[in-house]
Parts: sequence; C-alpha cells; structure tokens
Amino acid sequence: MDRHRPYRPAPALQSVLDEINLVGNPLDRMTAENVGALWTLREVLAANVLGPVPVGGVRDVGIPARNRQIPARVYLPPGPELARDGRLPALVYYHGGGWTLGSIATYDSLCRGLARGSGALVVSIDYRLAPEHPFPAAVDDAHLALWWVARNADDLGADVRRLAVGGDSAGGNLASVVAMRAAKEGLPVAFQLQLYPATDLTRTDRPSHEQYGRDHLLTARAIEAFRGFYVPDARDWRRPEVSPLLAADDDFRRLPPAVVMTAGCDPLRDEGEAYAHRLASLGVPVEYRLEPELTHGCLNLFNSALFPDAARRVEPVMGALAASVGRALARG
Repeated sequence: MDRHRPYRPAPALQSVLDEINLVGNPLDRMTAENVGALWTLREVLAANVLGPVPVGGVRDVGIPARNRQIPARVYLPPGPELARDGRLPALVYYHGGGWTLGSIATYDSLCRGLARGSGALVVSIDYRLAPEHPFPAAVDDAHLALWWVARNADDLGADVRRLAVGGDSAGGNLASVVAMRAAKEGLPVAFQLQLYPATDLTRTDRPSHEQYGRDHLLTARAIEAFRGFYVPDARDWRRPEVSPLLAADDDFRRLPPAVVMTAGCDPLRDEGEAYAHRLASLGVPVEYRLEPELTHGCLNLFNSALFPDAARRVEPVMGALAASVGRALARG
C-alpha cells in the first residue's frame, strides 16, 4: 500500500466528522481532571442511541480478582452452528478507548454484532482504566480475564480449544499482549481479531499520523494524551507489553492466526498494517483488511440511531469481520 495516498472518508463518515469538528472534538480537550466526565458523557450517549441487537442470550458476570471483581458480559450467538459437543468457540473481547474511555455498555452493540455474525460466544471485559489505573493494570485485568474464561469454559459452554482474543484500538493492543503472555504460560490462543489496533506507542510520526492526525476523530493530540494517561513513564513505551509491535520474533511466532482490519483515514493505520506484515513475515497466517473510506472508531457507529447513515455504511464491514471470525473458529 502507498502510505502517502490521501484516502478520504465516506460521505456518511465525513458528515459525522463535520458535526464533531463543528462543536470541537472533546478528545482534544482531555485532561486527567475532565476525562471522567467525558467517560460519563459517552455512557449516557450510548444508552440513548444504541438499541439492542438480537442475540441468543446475554448475562453479566464478575471475574474474581484480588479484593475486587472485573465486570464482564457474555453474549451467546443466536444459533449453535459452531457448537461441538455442546460447546461454542469463545472470543474474549477488549474494548477500545485509549485505555481511558470505553466500557461494556458503550461496546454492547459491537459485541452483539460479533456474536450474532460469527456464531461464537463473546465475552466483553471491563478492565481498569487510566489515569486512575495506569499500565500495567489493564494488561493484568485482560490477562486474568482470559485465564478465567479458559478455567470456566465448562460453565460458559465454551470450547477452550477454540479460544480467541480480540479488540479495537487500545483493546487490540491488549489482545496482542495477552495472547503473547498466554502462549508462554501454556494457554495457546486459537485466533486474534485486531480492529485498527494501537501497536507501537513509541511513535507518532508515521505517515498516517501526519495525514490524519487532525479532524479525523482520533487526533495526534488525543493519541499523546491517551499515552500519557496509560503509560506516564516514557521509558516504558518500548516494552513489548506496551508496544507489541516491538516484541521479539519468537514472541510474534507464538501469536495465533489473525484478522487485522485498518481504516484508511486513521492515524493508527500504518502501525496496524505493520503489525499484520510482521505476522505474515514470520509465518503467522493473517488476513489483512484495509477499509480505505473508514475512520478510527467507525465500528462504534454500528447500530447508532444518532448517525443512521454512518451506521448503514459500517454495517457490511461489521458483518464481514464477524463472518471472518466465524470461519476462523470453525476451522479451529
């Protein structure tokens, strides 16, 4: 791909960007003091504009952790097509939001769409958020949640041999880090779904950063703010647990087959593509999907009543990604 090619958002996505930029992008005004209020605003907005996507069942669970619980939500697919001996493949999903925003509620439609379209059981994880809980809190929660799903596979009706991880943006980062760690510990993951992932926190100067670091929702200023909240010590940025793209070759070879989707009009596009190419170069099967007309965070518009045209634009992309997950886990 020519990294310098100027992709343009689809008209429906550009309309969303125009509305956001007209009033001012709140991500450009984040501080440690106001980010909690922004989180709450996004929760309220999601409650008002996301309708329920029909699935086979939903239940909330608590994953035991030291002196607390990690909230999680389990989504059953509508049908048992991928069941083997009564067990379904399971996708442990980590939401995006710069390790700072996002929740089970704001990603409810996305996870329902994945469960409905893939035929897999989806477990959405509400890991701890920065800046109150900086690195490695999110990694620790994500890791603990994956092991909990594996250990409780019988109760969940999950097939531990078809255990997958996935996430978007910051959540894709966590999925990669956790898959590497789990492989070292003897829990091989069968598949990974990476949606416009953040894979290298050491750089904000790639061509896609420079092309789309303004006026395209996720801005260069927001990327630097999220990084500062999550990993305040710059000496940690090069750690593979923070920047999985920088992991050793042997750790990459342990990673499972992947579907990696990037958006053309996204500052994180190049690091997502680099992650896919690194997998492929080391012999890990990867399906790389570039969506030239889409932006970072576009899949959060799936099922949005606030932006119906944008929701319709991303719906087939969502369906194709879910189908790819289903095919991969059917082979597992």
